[in-house]
Amino acid sequence: MSEAVRARAGREAAAEPSPAGPFGAIERRMAWVVLALLSVMFLISMLWRPADESTFILCPFRRVTGLLCPGCGMTRAFCALGHGEPLRAVHFNALSPLLFLSLMVVWVGAAATVFNLHRLRAAVMRLRPNRTVSVMLFSLMLVWWVVRLAYGI
Repeated sequence: MSEAVRARAGREAAAEPSPAGPFGAIERRMAWVVLALLSVMFLISMLWRPADESTFILCPFRRVTGLLCPGCGMTRAFCALGHGEPLRAVHFNALSPLLFLSLMVVWVGAAATVFNLHRLRAAVMRLRPNRTVSVMLFSLMLVWWVVRLAYGI
């Protein structure tokens, strides 16, 4: 076999997609886990309607300190969002719509990875925040926590 034929055969073999698609096996397994967990979370948020004032406290920080954390009220807020009540959700936690929307984007990205929807996955990947946006969002969360603690919101 000549060099040209061997080189061409090597390029063709490398160009064939793997059975797992263009994404690695570990990446696809992780996408399955993320897709499953977020699907359960979204399903629970649509089916469960917790009381507005719960006597049972899920937050370990609040149980220990008695103070609200930045995520306190997020369970009730997600359930409100799952029932299509964004104003009620903001009442429980002002950052909940932003986090809920972010998790929906993560869910779409995981589904695109699992089902080899390359264009959709590429579009979702372009939505990933850069370092500056991530720092700004983290700062927003800290400011929300301070406001929450200062005013008892």
